[in-house]
Amino acid sequence: MANMALISGANKGIGFETARQLGLLGWTILLGARDETRGLEAVAKLQDENIAAEWIKIDLNDFNTIHQAADNVRANHPELNLLINNAGIPGDMQKAPLDFTVDELREVTDVNFYGNFEMIKTFTPILAENNGRIANLTIPTAASAFFSPFAYKVSKAPLNMMIEAFGQSFTKQAIPVEIFGIMPGGITTDLNGNATGPHMKTVVEGGKLIVDLLTNGKNFQGQVINEYGVAMAYEANYMLQTDPDSK
Repeated sequence: MANMALISGANKGIGFETARQLGLLGWTILLGARDETRGLEAVAKLQDENIAAEWIKIDLNDFNTIHQAADNVRANHPELNLLINNAGIPGDMQKAPLDFTVDELREVTDVNFYGNFEMIKTFTPILAENNGRIANLTIPTAASAFFSPFAYKVSKAPLNMMIEAFGQSFTKQAIPVEIFGIMPGGITTDLNGNATGPHMKTVVEGGKLIVDLLTNGKNFQGQVINEYGVAMAYEANYMLQTDPDSK
């Protein structure tokens, strides 16, 4: 069976580059994007490199588009075997926590957490027919002097926990879908204002890292993998393991 990936937020940045590099390996790309013009322009760029690609409207703020996309895939692309949840919004990355309003936090969380929850829930039945996989692009949420955007981290922390929970649930329920997270590290894109620095990667470097993890044949069920291919510890058991008084 040919490989097919649906990638949300794939009209630019790391989403587009991941689509491009997978496409060059022979994958068919379903390019998820909110805006039709930008989505079709991105598809045309992929097709210029002889990549089979199609635009599908997906807006994580509009669950109707998610459900309609799933109907489209079910009817026309039932062979889908990879979902990459890439789309997200950063919020104000410079604003201090006390300066945020609840509405501002909800805006970011609605997209980055609830939107991705709906993507996972909606596409799992299709992917299960093909022993599929769900990869979620995410970030570390521990305190960091180098990178600490409050709203963005607040929205990604529950996503990381959700990945673990879905992984456990899929295993327990014998649902043949592998779900995991990828933390590719700092990548210079529009999302972070095209930030640069000694720890930042280009989109080409970031795309290669992601594609290498996706195609290395390893099973990452319920794990969040960092840029070095190491699973990060988020479970409560981690505290027990590091507590000197714990027996």
